[in-house]
Amino acid sequence: MNIYVVTEGKVESIVYQHWIPCVNPSLTHVSSLIEVNVNNFCMVSGMGYPGYFKIIENAILDVNNNRKFDRLVISIDSEDMTKQEKYDQIHIFIANKSCCVEIKIVVQHFCFETWALGNRKIIKANTKSEKLREYKRLFNVRVHDPELLPEEPNEKLNRAQFAEKYLRLALNDTFRNLTYSKGNPQAVIHSKYFDQVRNRLRDMAHIASFGDFLRAFI
Repeated sequence: MNIYVVTEGKVESIVYQHWIPCVNPSLTHVSSLIEVNVNNFCMVSGMGYPGYFKIIENAILDVNNNRKFDRLVISIDSEDMTKQEKYDQIHIFIANKSCCVEIKIVVQHFCFETWALGNRKIIKANTKSEKLREYKRLFNVRVHDPELLPEEPNEKLNRAQFAEKYLRLALNDTFRNLTYSKGNPQAVIHSKYFDQVRNRLRDMAHIASFGDFLRAFI
């Protein structure tokens, strides 16, 4: 099985190289269409809303023209929309476009960092950072579903910005030499990190949208 993947942005294009084989070990990442052979996946970044609409359109053309692929996966953030609203938006966009393979839509609700906050091991009971303690008082992602994280009104952060800052602070607090950014997500790419995120879904039924990611690659 060969899969063409359109990702939301840069962070997913890095992390997914490591996480997709955790879902399906038979799949191997290749960096270009010309390298696709058997049980490969290649990715292109949609570079966020609204640019990814053109990228999705081009991906459908690539799939139709190459005839190497069995599936097209589109992974995007819901941001300020509900998961269903974002799914419907993408579904309506592709509905009148002819694609020779099945298309699976993965909505990261509400962003990739929401999933990454599902790792309970990065949130210590006793945190050193006062700012992180403040965030935990507002919403403790170790206990509550990260997909329910609210906006942070004091810093005027929308929920995606809040999730990214929360994740960075948590990693810094628990692992002194680890940090996180969109351009450098190395702290979360390891299979052990992935396992903790998957366990959160399995054990607590939190980060439900992560289940769509798992199902997209099996």
